[in-house]
Amino acid sequence: MGGQFSTRVITLMPVAIAINIVLGYTVQSVLKLPIYLDSIGTILVGVLAGPLAGALTGILSNLIWQYAPGIGGGTIGPFAVTAGVIGLLAGLWGRLGVYRSRPASGRQLLLAALVGAALVVLIVLPIVNNPAYTDPNIGGYPDWVYTAAVAIAVVAALVVAAFIYMRRDLAGLWVAGAGVVTGIVAALVSAPIAAYVFGGVTGSGADVLVAALRKGGADVLSASLGQGLFSDPIDKTITSFVVFMIVTSLSTRVVARFPNGSQLTGEAVA
Repeated sequence: MGGQFSTRVITLMPVAIAINIVLGYTVQSVLKLPIYLDSIGTILVGVLAGPLAGALTGILSNLIWQYAPGIGGGTIGPFAVTAGVIGLLAGLWGRLGVYRSRPASGRQLLLAALVGAALVVLIVLPIVNNPAYTDPNIGGYPDWVYTAAVAIAVVAALVVAAFIYMRRDLAGLWVAGAGVVTGIVAALVSAPIAAYVFGGVTGSGADVLVAALRKGGADVLSASLGQGLFSDPIDKTITSFVVFMIVTSLSTRVVARFPNGSQLTGEAVA
């Protein structure tokens, strides 16, 4: 495990933490969207380096963000636990070779592209059909947020399908599946924190979803879990796919120099 913290990994971690904080703050606090995008750096480090490096990157991201001048002082700190779990899972996916290229062609490739797009649509439907967006008396979201959610879903589905088909690579489907699983686990871990530490109000764009579920009769824990299951799977699927595109854009030589390099390049079986 000590090999996860090579010089390259230690150099990458501060960059990954900065990416997490900048994107996360912009999406959650400025745009108030019901997704997070604060785990790209965490998942990238986990996939390239392993579970411990990924977990540490996630934990440090949240703790540094909590105390950062100007943007800190919010509710992000206690969710370092969730960020650590996300990093652990990313490291596991990297070790298992989920992000390794799997060339394919013909009907198998077309089916994988369609399934990948359908998977994205499936996990977005609960958001699109939620009255928190469609009924201003319940949710209070401005119209553009609903439009943004739909646009994100459409673009994500098309990108996943196009990437799988045009790159002739089944790995895109595996990565999408890993993103969904990561999102579900993240929702289960973060719900008790949101409910019992913050009463379901964390200051992000997802708070309106919690409020809508509470108005529907759910208790604070159920509402926090429901919000997480709405937001986390699509967020982590998008994030995982972004990381996949980053990893595949790197040369094999660069990837191979990281601790999980052999599992990602296919030179060894995880």
